[in-house]
Parts: sequence; structure tokens; C-alpha cells
Amino acid sequence: MIKLKSYRPFITKNFIWEFPTHFKLKEVSEFIDEDIPRTTEYISNAAKEIMHNKSVIWLLKNKENNKIVALISFTSVNFIKKSAKLQMILGDLTSTEKKEIADRLFIFVDEQLELNTIHFDRLDETILKKFTLNEYNMNKQELKRS
Repeated sequence: MIKLKSYRPFITKNFIWEFPTHFKLKEVSEFIDEDIPRTTEYISNAAKEIMHNKSVIWLLKNKENNKIVALISFTSVNFIKKSAKLQMILGDLTSTEKKEIADRLFIFVDEQLELNTIHFDRLDETILKKFTLNEYNMNKQELKRS
């Protein structure tokens, strides 16, 4: 069985993808724009979800300046239905950096978890494009493998 806790860290050209517990509380709080108690609760819940194999949540740190630039989470992961919900917070990123994120996300979804359905509230156009150009169809707030 797939263990979501083993999907860390990811290291790409510009970013280190790591679980929220590996970051300073103040940094996370500032990035997600929440106070310290809510951030503490978020990180604690994220760790529990990861350990219970229900979610995988990363903060992306820019290798050059060590700043958090994105939060990416797959929640409600269902290995039987091959589905999950994807949520993202992207900081100020270039189109090249967004493409790097999209490329790694696609490998994770398509090759590692083999998900057929991804639910989302909203996604960056670069991320959507990566999936729709690679055999996923978009229907409202869902990407489904064709």
C-alpha cells in the first residue's frame, strides 16, 4: 500500500517540497496569513492526516532564498476510488516556476498515486493546462482521466 508520509522531500530545480512540520511556525503563519494558534492547529492536523494516510501536504521552499512560496495539499485521498482533492496557495511565482510545480505534480498524480479524479476549488491556469494536455478532462471543479 502507498504510504503518503514517504513522499517527502521532493527536490526540484528551484524548490524543496517538505511537510509543514519542517518549517518554523512563524514562517508558515505569515505565508498562510493566519495567527499562530490557528497555524499550530493547521500544522498539527496536517501531520495527523499525513500519518493516517489521508492527505499529503507540502510547503515549497525556494532553494535560493529559503522562503516559502507555495502550499500544495492533496486531501481526502481515496486509494480505492483513485481520487483526491487538490488545494494550492501559490505565492509570487514566474511562469517557469509554475511549470516546474505543474510538472512535478503531474508525475505525483499520474505515475506515483495513479489518481483518476482530482477535485479542486480553483487551480492556477498552468496547473490546469498540464493536466488537460495529458489525458485529463476538466468538468466544472474536477479533473478526470479520460
